[in-house]
Amino acid sequence: MAYRTAGSQLASDGARNLGSDCYDVLVLDAASKQSLASVRSLGRAGLRVAVGETFAECDPSLPILAFQSRYSARNVVLPNHTTAPAAFAAELVAFVRAHPTRVILPTMDGTIAALVPCRESLAAAGCTLALPSDSVLEIANSKDRTLEIARQLGIAVPKTIAIESVAGIDSALTELEFPIVIKPCTSWSQETGRRLQPVEVVNRAEAVQAVQEILDAGVGVLAQQWASGRREGVTMFVVGVDVLAHCAHVAFRTTPALGGVSILRESLPVQDDIYVPAVNLARAMGLQGVCEVEFRRDAEGRPLLMEVNARLAGTIENAMRSGVDFPLMIWQWASGGVVDKSDGYVVGVRTRCLRSDMRWLRGNYGRVGRPDSVSRTQAFWSFGAEFFRTRYYDCFDRHDVGPGFAEIRLMMASIYNPRSPGRDPAPALVK
Repeated sequence: MAYRTAGSQLASDGARNLGSDCYDVLVLDAASKQSLASVRSLGRAGLRVAVGETFAECDPSLPILAFQSRYSARNVVLPNHTTAPAAFAAELVAFVRAHPTRVILPTMDGTIAALVPCRESLAAAGCTLALPSDSVLEIANSKDRTLEIARQLGIAVPKTIAIESVAGIDSALTELEFPIVIKPCTSWSQETGRRLQPVEVVNRAEAVQAVQEILDAGVGVLAQQWASGRREGVTMFVVGVDVLAHCAHVAFRTTPALGGVSILRESLPVQDDIYVPAVNLARAMGLQGVCEVEFRRDAEGRPLLMEVNARLAGTIENAMRSGVDFPLMIWQWASGGVVDKSDGYVVGVRTRCLRSDMRWLRGNYGRVGRPDSVSRTQAFWSFGAEFFRTRYYDCFDRHDVGPGFAEIRLMMASIYNPRSPGRDPAPALVK
């Protein structure tokens, strides 16, 4: 794959010659922040962008973020990928046949799981799914397989014990001290059609409940040492064995509090103790395109591998504000074009998702004293002080105001009804 230095002009003859029913890219998961960021990036590059979302997210009383963007040439409502994945995939194949589309870009685990089986059908229709190969996705989506590769490479990981049944909890507790983390082996349950989150547990009763719920979802379970330090990660773009771009960040807050989506982050100078392991792991796994490798430091400051995302993650807004346009690189790579090579990024850029930060504040109120919580006074002070520290907010852009107004409506709905629709991180299994 050829690549060039970032800053070169996008040569998209296809975009200029497309008819009104043809598209350069269909960005799915329109309710997610990373999809909105992608739509803006690709639209500003001069590409013709269609945007899709499922019936499950299309509450007529609430807006869908990316549907409100000025860069969306067409909004497409699709069947529910969780309850009817075959119908969802068939509808997409029918769409790209009727409306020639060069690339499909999904950004959420459930959508990816529903699309992978129809990769060949999409290719036959002249459309590329902007994801690594199926075999690579299988490894990246399996936390235990990822951890095993990391161990073979000498990358530090939390002490981890596989649990095959509730009866196996006591054996794990003899090797781990509370608090411990109960983590699903895969984040997406095909059986229940839901995303699963890791949870912290502070006693045996909570451990039993967490393990049972994950097992009931048809997913394997890992019990893991809890790390108390900073959450740091590196987002990279890999072509062959070359890393064409990277951007490091620290996540100060996530929702849910443990293992959730980052809601307050800052770009960091990349440290060798996370960058070198991240690159080695990506190469060993065969990752191509965009990926995010997440670490958490322990009490001694040593980075421990948490997981790998082989897709755009919620931190993408921070990377783009810092000067790395990962969505555009994805399109260039997936469409077989020349991929821009980044020449660096700005450090110290701070971004915030205000709606999710409100969820964090509300969630912290009821879990004071647990791991990854702070006192109520500290939480309110930190939440309020951030208005004076953070310049960039997810979804808000003065050149594309529609999604910002949509986000305000979603925030108001969240205040009056904490369980209101609109994609946000799924609640933890154990509350």
